[in-house]
Amino acid sequence: MTEFHPRASRGLPALALFLFFLLIPCKTFAGIAEILAEGDQAVKAADYSAAEQAYSRALEQDPENFRVLRSLAETLVQLKKFKEAEGVIDRLLAMKVVNGTQVAVTLKGESEPQEAELVDETVVQADSGKNNMRNYLSPVANEPVPHYRLFFFKTGKMLLIPKTDATIRYLGVPRRVYELMQALEGEIKNQVIAASDSPRPVILVSLEGGCFDMGSDQGSPDEQPVHKVCLSPFKIDKHEVRQREFIAKMGSNPSRFKGADLPVESVTWKEADTYCRKAGKRLPTEAEWEYAARAGKATRYAWGDDFEPGRANFCDKNCDLNLRDTEGDDGFAYTAPVASFPPNAFGLFDMAGNVSEWTADWMQGNYYRISPEKDPTGPTRRDDAVTGGTNEKALRGGAWNTDAGELRSTNRKGLWTDYRLDSLGFRCAADS
Repeated sequence: MTEFHPRASRGLPALALFLFFLLIPCKTFAGIAEILAEGDQAVKAADYSAAEQAYSRALEQDPENFRVLRSLAETLVQLKKFKEAEGVIDRLLAMKVVNGTQVAVTLKGESEPQEAELVDETVVQADSGKNNMRNYLSPVANEPVPHYRLFFFKTGKMLLIPKTDATIRYLGVPRRVYELMQALEGEIKNQVIAASDSPRPVILVSLEGGCFDMGSDQGSPDEQPVHKVCLSPFKIDKHEVRQREFIAKMGSNPSRFKGADLPVESVTWKEADTYCRKAGKRLPTEAEWEYAARAGKATRYAWGDDFEPGRANFCDKNCDLNLRDTEGDDGFAYTAPVASFPPNAFGLFDMAGNVSEWTADWMQGNYYRISPEKDPTGPTRRDDAVTGGTNEKALRGGAWNTDAGELRSTNRKGLWTDYRLDSLGFRCAADS
């Protein structure tokens, strides 16, 4: 073993080493390392089929090797084998996440492993053996000296150890690799969604319009006073915009929870507005949205005054937030595929819960006091508080991460137009 103090490694010239995410966590230098090298060379030559075969062989020998899992996943993506790549990434993401590159090292002749930080996978030779930098080994051949550089936690020492004299086992996947694989999985899911059956136009439900009492005297101050509103006939989407439709129109998918039939979420107001316009529609006004959500009822919810967990997706016992209802069970921890719950009397799905929905109106807490009776379109945007202006757009409906009270038909909230929340989506409307 060659020993040096870790302080000596600081401020040294950059070594021509593999980046940490290219580390080769192999049981022995021969075997896994050689197979990985074979796969890496195939990738460089753009022979991804050969790379897949090599990485698959390596994985058979070392199923917990995150380096192999990552390389195989990236290769499968190149081959457009997205479903297979998803499975490989899921295996990697199931591993424990660690800071740095923590390993258990069993040295030759010893039975008990020692915990260490794998600093360098392959130490680069110096151009000359005559140097005082103990980061280097004197060259003995034209090939790099196959040593690990390891910092042992128990002794606080940095050692250079021949790979043939050590067995390396990773104690988890480095955080940076984990995050990179999370991002890759998201892109893969988007590809799968984009390749799914071509989306059919979302069904618009025609509503006759008419007069109704908007707001609630039992809700928060911004829901008051109850006031009469009369609407012209209009149409509104039968369900929230799904990810398959959003990708087809917008070419992107910002959603956290990926799925072709899941509602698109994490969309800004501008993205929602742009989508609706591209589809030849528009966002509904607050008044239109509440009229559609009430479905002819004057009750707290479209189905009655009492909340029923089986009617909507909210923060139930499956939800991991502190506000969860430990007694309720809607069957979903996060978003649910659209139309998973019964429609209201107008035939509209998820007007309560799943994701909150952007509306066209600017949000103003006292607007109900000055709202016109006929086809209100919300306040004019103003930037000064004196005139009661607003910089937020109104959103409605409650979501998978809200309590039952926020699913009431009259509940109002406002958010800045550039907000992205994994509980915020939309549906479109149109004039009749």
